[in-house]
Amino acid sequence: MLLKRGMIGAAVGGLVNDLIAVGFSPDSGPGNNFNAGVERAVKAFQSANIGPNLLPLVIDGQVGPLTRYALDVALGHIAAPVVPNVPLSSNGMPASSSQTGWNALQVARRELASNSGETSGDNLGPDIDRYRAVTGAAAGASWCASFVSYCFDDGNPGHMPFAPDAGARAVLKKFKQKGWDYEGSLVSPPAPGDIIVWWRVALNHWMGHIGIVDSYEHGIVTTIEGNRGAFPSTVRSYSYVLGKIDKLLGFGRAAP
Repeated sequence: MLLKRGMIGAAVGGLVNDLIAVGFSPDSGPGNNFNAGVERAVKAFQSANIGPNLLPLVIDGQVGPLTRYALDVALGHIAAPVVPNVPLSSNGMPASSSQTGWNALQVARRELASNSGETSGDNLGPDIDRYRAVTGAAAGASWCASFVSYCFDDGNPGHMPFAPDAGARAVLKKFKQKGWDYEGSLVSPPAPGDIIVWWRVALNHWMGHIGIVDSYEHGIVTTIEGNRGAFPSTVRSYSYVLGKIDKLLGFGRAAP
């Protein structure tokens, strides 16, 4: 049975109770009316869960068999689907990670731990100077791609896998030219050390943003990114639901 906005009855009341039980209480409160508040709660739940096919739920505010399945999993009525994780090698590096990417990630983690970033102005400071020195970017230029280039360069002395660049889209283009780009999915997920790139302003605009994948587990991608947010922006960690990453252009895995 498909439940959607405008319906009234016991089935809707049961749905509302289930949403409340799993932490997605409608702002309209309990009741048997599938109103706008219930629809918003359903969409919020859909945005944070996956179906039995390991794919993100369609965020349409309607409760069909896939959303019902996800609710039953959240309620503990049925077992959760098994989302593949990245297997680890004996030294702690995921088997699917590239060595150069893994080395770059260790530098990114070091910069994150030291709270590196802007200090003397927007896109300015000694840490930013270190990153810009690798790409030759002008003072005051956006530094997300210079940060990623720095991590790969510093982590792989004498073996930088790609030509450093201060442009996020330019770095992704270099990966594409080498055949290192991929889309990423729940069955073929990103690995620590991969790059992740977004578009900014518009899909066909030149501006972009880039970070390094720190980890992947149970459908959640954690990244380390620089130059995100207002001054004083620092190197920070962020998390995303794979399959629902807004403005995503793609991933890349350097070789070897």
